[in-house]
Amino acid sequence: HGLLEERPLAAALLGGAVGGAMRGCLETPAELVKTRLQLQSAWSLPLLLRGLSSTVFRNAAMIGLFWAAFEASAPLRSRLPPLAASFVGGGGCSVLAWAAAFPLDTAKSCIQAGGGSTSVVAQLGRIYSERGIAGWYAGLGAGLTRAFLANGGGMAFYSLIQAALTESARPACDASDR
Repeated sequence: HGLLEERPLAAALLGGAVGGAMRGCLETPAELVKTRLQLQSAWSLPLLLRGLSSTVFRNAAMIGLFWAAFEASAPLRSRLPPLAASFVGGGGCSVLAWAAAFPLDTAKSCIQAGGGSTSVVAQLGRIYSERGIAGWYAGLGAGLTRAFLANGGGMAFYSLIQAALTESARPACDASDR
């Protein structure tokens, strides 16, 4: 037996975290450019990896938590109609993951905006000293709404397309029909 069979939550967490870390490596340059353009702030090629560790850390935590929650919620979701189960699973698990990792996202945004230290811990400390815990969660409502709708909708459409493709791949009749 492998890890997946023996400890599916650990496997989901680890798989999601590793996938999230790899995603963070790939998206850091684009995230930095997006953040700088949103703030109408200058950026240059040497800055493209600013925030790499914070993006990797945020993504590993968030995506690992998402897949662990998705795995853990499977028995509850199995009681729902398939489309609702996909929407609730994608939306609900993303809300849980984003809520847990939101302070890391706030720190990442500050780092990429060029606000001082590139240390996640230093940024979280600075934000806390200036605005308290509420500063770590600034924009949480909008972020969770977006996460719920985007990820719930994404999972629902994925399941619809998967079902349609599976159905269209079945032969019109087979030997058992005769």
